[in-house]
Amino acid sequence: MPKAFTALSIALICFVSASMVSGEVGSYSDRIVIAKKSSHSTDSQGAPSISRQSSDPAMVVTPSKGEKVSNDTVILPQRGEFNLLARDPLDMLKLDNIKPLYTSPALQGEGVWESSGSPRDSRGRPLVYKTFYRPSVDFPNAVVYMMVIDMSMTSIRYYVGSQEPAASKGNSEVEQDIRAKILAVTNAMWMQRHSKGAGAIFRGKVLYPMINGMASLIVYKDGSIDVREWTPDIPTELVQDARQLRHLIVKDGMVVQAVLRKGRLEDSEIGLGFLLGGGGRDMDGKHAWFVAHRSAFGIRKDGNLVFAIGHHIGSKDVAKALVLAGCERGLHGDANPDNIVANLYIRDIFGNMVRKVKLSPEQANYTLNRYDDSYSKDFFAFFLKEGTPLTTSALTRHSGPTLKSNR
Repeated sequence: MPKAFTALSIALICFVSASMVSGEVGSYSDRIVIAKKSSHSTDSQGAPSISRQSSDPAMVVTPSKGEKVSNDTVILPQRGEFNLLARDPLDMLKLDNIKPLYTSPALQGEGVWESSGSPRDSRGRPLVYKTFYRPSVDFPNAVVYMMVIDMSMTSIRYYVGSQEPAASKGNSEVEQDIRAKILAVTNAMWMQRHSKGAGAIFRGKVLYPMINGMASLIVYKDGSIDVREWTPDIPTELVQDARQLRHLIVKDGMVVQAVLRKGRLEDSEIGLGFLLGGGGRDMDGKHAWFVAHRSAFGIRKDGNLVFAIGHHIGSKDVAKALVLAGCERGLHGDANPDNIVANLYIRDIFGNMVRKVKLSPEQANYTLNRYDDSYSKDFFAFFLKEGTPLTTSALTRHSGPTLKSNR
């Protein structure tokens, strides 16, 4: 029996068995299969030791003696970062720099979390850290730009696009009385007509029914945020905002490799290659049906949100970047070069906005002013949290490769 068929059969059997044990049945037809975790060595600073094998173009680690590492296994940091049973305090965010996959050519600052050009509070402490990373072994020029938002100091609101079916039930622009507190704005998910009936909640009102089993970005009324599959156990009355799209691309701190759709195991890649033109041709001259401009959201164990923009890339490679940023779960956002946006609002110590900054240098310049008024597509806005005392600990950079907060 071919090895590939055997592995696929085992994965399917394990998935079906797990579903039967849990007894959870959702109405959304996509079910996910994730890669397994694998132990690995770390360098002297505790960063993941990642290398490329010239004989096999796959992202692997330097395995321990006698250890076998599967080529399709997603390699993860293993220092207790993915314990789903507990969350660290929001103000104890720790960011580990990501060791580059490619060293030639080396890109200065790749994988290093830094706060230049990021929003800060009135005491000058950064609220956002950013980095960029090349996660793809097939497309070395594909870059993902990421930011981690300190949710202990930040709140988030969902806004409904003015051309969406539910526009009359929600706001399509940021309210005037809170505009002075905007820290950042990002795109949301696909338009409703492309989302296969995905659900949405706006300020506690259900705009479109939430679909069980579908990947969801959830903002609770207590200010906390999560990314997970929707279940009937989630109390809708405690949800402020929510938006759904297809399946999770990261689950249990691992990249989702396949989905079980209508009884068939299929690749988890989300298509959209046609959006680049030329049948998904990417900048390396190769062709792939899944290559596109993409955005994604991820949630870390500490409850802080990661937003990513990827160019000329597949959804699984964007998911890899989220995993290396410490995310437990993640979902796809929007796509298309015109629709992936992250604007950062830089203010002086008096709260006056001095400039807007793009997360990705490849983001179109005209999108910097997109959300000054009503906009046609859904988006998320981040604000300095109401009543946040100035003495609340925020993120600070230490001399080492780790970012921690001061107590």
